Amino acid sequence: METLRLPENEPFVVAVDVPARFPIGRLLKLEDFRFLSIQRGTARVEIDFREYELRAGSLLIMGAGFFFQCLEASDDLTISYLAFNHEIWIETTSIINPSFFAFLKEYPVAHSLPERDIMKYRHMSYAIQEFYEDRDNCFRTQIVKNFIQNFLMEGYNKSKALFLCRDSHNTTRQEELLERFIQLLFEHSATQRDVQFYADRLCITTRYLLVVTRRLTGESPKKIIDTRCVQEIKMLLRTTRDSMQEIAFRLGFPDQSLFARYFKKHTGMMPIAYRNQDKPSWKDN
Repeated sequence: METLRLPENEPFVVAVDVPARFPIGRLLKLEDFRFLSIQRGTARVEIDFREYELRAGSLLIMGAGFFFQCLEASDDLTISYLAFNHEIWIETTSIINPSFFAFLKEYPVAHSLPERDIMKYRHMSYAIQEFYEDRDNCFRTQIVKNFIQNFLMEGYNKSKALFLCRDSHNTTRQEELLERFIQLLFEHSATQRDVQFYADRLCITTRYLLVVTRRLTGESPKKIIDTRCVQEIKMLLRTTRDSMQEIAFRLGFPDQSLFARYFKKHTGMMPIAYRNQDKPSWKDN
């Protein structure tokens, strides 16, 4: 069974403790949604052109339209995963706040899950696998949808908890601001790189936004914005044939020269060099 593809005519699939079958070096655009937990081994991957090191205990949550590339993987890489189609995604997420998805897209990988959480995901995976194989159960799909909602809530909660650097006894308000900032970033990062824009939308000062992001993430809002914008640029360079001038215009840069300097400042490479470094071709999964 291919790790990154749903079986034909199946709305969902689950597998527990199976060898990971990632095509090394091939850029894929995912067509469905999936949770992956690393059981053994290590891997280095790109998700939406941001690099992650995976190890035992890592949890990934990826949606349709995400770009995925496995750069390298150990021979013993073993995973458990749950994948499901767009219809199930829509039904199971209709009651969830949009900031939930913006946060998960920005931070799709959680590391170093406690052993009790790893075991919880394994038990849930085994339960779903039983229903997946029980094709005579008339409630099979609905039961799996309920499990998927649980996975989503748990995955989001763990991702956020592991990402946030809690150094305050009462950060609820600040966490809400951070989630709203991430949601705005997800919506506008292609063209808005000014911290003031996001502070204005949040009705706070740029200084307070700095306090929030520093306290909860250890990063400045400008660093978070630039990281996301560079991701957008990489995606366009790798997945389109647009010229440098067209990309610069599309992303709101006043000219191609400023666009090139911005990209080089944050990556150490000129945009054309990044596009041509290995001339990767991408394919829909």
